[in-house]
Amino acid sequence: METLLLTVLIFFAVRGVVQSYRVDGESMMPSLRSDELLLVNKAVYWKVDEASPLASLAQGGSDGTGERYLFHPPERGEVIVFEAPQDLGRDYIKRVIGVPGDLVEIRDQAVFVNGERLKEPYIGQTPTDAFISSKTEWPVPPGRLFVLGDNRSGSSDSRAWGLVEMRKVVGKATVTYWPVSEVGGIPGTILLPLTWR
Repeated sequence: METLLLTVLIFFAVRGVVQSYRVDGESMMPSLRSDELLLVNKAVYWKVDEASPLASLAQGGSDGTGERYLFHPPERGEVIVFEAPQDLGRDYIKRVIGVPGDLVEIRDQAVFVNGERLKEPYIGQTPTDAFISSKTEWPVPPGRLFVLGDNRSGSSDSRAWGLVEMRKVVGKATVTYWPVSEVGGIPGTILLPLTWR
């Protein structure tokens, strides 16, 4: 009985920190392909109440809603899994482009953050435009993120349905583990050195 109980406890403890996720669709190509399996780190974005004794241990700053990140908030270039804004019960996977305080613009088939063009080797030859919306710029307020799929011509993302609430973020995609030929870290990072505001 003790072994069974310990097994159940370990299962739920691990499940609270790491979750398996299957990519569904082509919106993150060429970085991630449909049916690839990933591990999502849920602990990296854990938060604590600012009034909690644990708040003194928090390294990641405030989220603007009375909570602090234990480690760090979602950052530009990270690939995150989050609850789909318009499709309750589903999770989406996209890349963080804009964080609170940023102004994201799409012009000349390129993405600009705070007036600086992003270097995005992970999108291959796919140009970016605002074809999904007539909007071409998005200020990112506290508690929100601007996200895009790497397959810009085949992704439903912040251009279509707006900004992602940080509280809906499940975790950070860290490692692909299936198929075996694709085992490794998540490809691509934003190379422009921008910092959290």
